Amino acid sequence: MNLLPKLVVILAWAALLAGLTLPTPTPEVANITTLVLMGVGMLVLAVVPASRAVLRQPAIALSLGAGLVLLVALAFTATSPLHIAVIMVLAPLWLAGAHAGLLTRLGETLTPLAIASFALPGAAAGAGIAGYDVLVRQFDRGGMLVNNPIHLADLTLMLGFVALVGLLDRRPVRFVFLLGPLLALVAVWFSGSRGPLLAFVPMLLVGTAMLAAMTLPRRQVVMVLVAVVALIGLAGTAVLGLGLGGRLGELGGAAVALVTGGATDGAIGERLYMYQTAWNAFWASPLYGYGMIEFTTSAAPFAPPGPGYAPSSHLHNDLADFAVIGGLLGLISYGLLLAAPIAGGLATRGRHRQAALYLGVLASLGYFAMGMTNAMFGILTQTVVYGVLLALIAALAQIGQEDQA
Repeated sequence: MNLLPKLVVILAWAALLAGLTLPTPTPEVANITTLVLMGVGMLVLAVVPASRAVLRQPAIALSLGAGLVLLVALAFTATSPLHIAVIMVLAPLWLAGAHAGLLTRLGETLTPLAIASFALPGAAAGAGIAGYDVLVRQFDRGGMLVNNPIHLADLTLMLGFVALVGLLDRRPVRFVFLLGPLLALVAVWFSGSRGPLLAFVPMLLVGTAMLAAMTLPRRQVVMVLVAVVALIGLAGTAVLGLGLGGRLGELGGAAVALVTGGATDGAIGERLYMYQTAWNAFWASPLYGYGMIEFTTSAAPFAPPGPGYAPSSHLHNDLADFAVIGGLLGLISYGLLLAAPIAGGLATRGRHRQAALYLGVLASLGYFAMGMTNAMFGILTQTVVYGVLLALIAALAQIGQEDQA
């Protein structure tokens, strides 16, 4: 009689492993396992009526609202059922509620320490793989062993900052989670990915400020923030001012070129070309865009004069992607997706409020910052991780409500 509940708990722990540890070393395994466990979560919602309350949590409600808005946008441009069904490319976002239903079965064992304990090995794996590619395999950029270097850096960056939630635990073991951002920085460094490096700075500042305010006296909060800002300044001077860091060290010159109108390197020039194309395409169809199927091809006729680039699978910017796919409706959908984790954290009560709020703000900030230079939503593993974070925040909020009741 008790075997089934125990099995569900085991599967909930497996969901944390798949969603927070495996995305960096084995992204395909992480994706498939998480999607299967989201299906298990749907069964939990079906057979345990009390678990359906998690669907009312803002993290879930807003993400489903984002899906509905995007669905309306797709309906305007659809010429076949496939043009509607393609919204399931973002299925991990729409199934986050089911995943949360599964995670709530962990009850009081779903703690910041538990979450951090799964995320930190994920960050360590990302750093190790990136370093192995460069130091042992002699590749110019690390990460290609299992993924695109930029994607590996993005995933490791997110998991490294998720691991910091473990600092909210009061036991001495919490200090090991300070390794999270350091491991993320190692992965970014070896991957040679400039976008994640730029995202690292606001994530470090905001994450540090939040955790310091949650755990330290006010005087110490100021001291910690001053130290972090000074550290960022020194590191930035070394990397940009002194030309250290190889490809990452070129950021300073690239920034000057962007301001002065000088020549930029190929990767930056291609991104600027895509952004201008997206801008022009958006104003040609500002309300509902062009649909999700081959949207970069649909945008190509609006490209500015120049050398031109063959359309790729995305426009290297989430804002640009959603603007072209769904116009204004697409941008509203994107805004709701970014607001969902923060709203979920704000709605959390009880002992896990700080953890949910930290995870919500860092998830939203991280995906926005990383999404300015590369697609995050629509890349399966990144989409899966965001769905897992939405589910975690909703589960923490629901457990908090049940505790108060």
